[in-house]
Amino acid sequence: MVKNIILCDDHALLRNGIKSWIETHSKYKVTHEAGTWTECEKIIEAFRASDCRSSDSPNNHIAVVDISFKAEYSPAAHEENCGFEIIRRFTALGVPCIAYSSHDSGGFVEHAVSCAVGAKGFVSKNADEEILLAAIRAVSDGKTYIQAELVTGLLEVNCISRTFTKKEKLLSDALTIHNTNAEVAAALGITEKTVVNYLTILYDKAGVKNKLEFLEKMGKL
Repeated sequence: MVKNIILCDDHALLRNGIKSWIETHSKYKVTHEAGTWTECEKIIEAFRASDCRSSDSPNNHIAVVDISFKAEYSPAAHEENCGFEIIRRFTALGVPCIAYSSHDSGGFVEHAVSCAVGAKGFVSKNADEEILLAAIRAVSDGKTYIQAELVTGLLEVNCISRTFTKKEKLLSDALTIHNTNAEVAAALGITEKTVVNYLTILYDKAGVKNKLEFLEKMGKL
């Protein structure tokens, strides 16, 4: 059975262009579109209530999700990129997802395809449409697809992450663009001075100069 496509992107013009190209150049059909968090939730709720044997069951779909989704509201409102949360929710229902984003650093790829998020593919919005279609075909066949040009960055971030000690990893995970060093210290039960010391080590390992660069490189911005 040919799987149907769900497009989640808050830019209507881009959604229309992708839908038209996919349906013109392949056998796939775009049956669901979402431009807001609420519209994504409606699709998810409909799948939860559907019969798994019906043609509109989650098993018969693939979701293409923009990471930089600007939600009007979401439980993940504190996150800069709540498309990750959309992917988590679709994945939990058995809908394989392809992350489709202009944010395509190694950290974003790593986070998207991690167990915590669960994307089965990652394609940059700067890529040719044929690459997105190749990702859809691969994921439809039960495979994982990462755009070739993005693999080097992914491997680099993986290498950096493996150098983190357990405490450095905890601090890295706790770090967001919104929280202060004092807030990170309180959350981890350590002193603010210790946080500063760890950050110096993390920035050095990642080859960056500040928090903003670190979060961007590690796919957390």
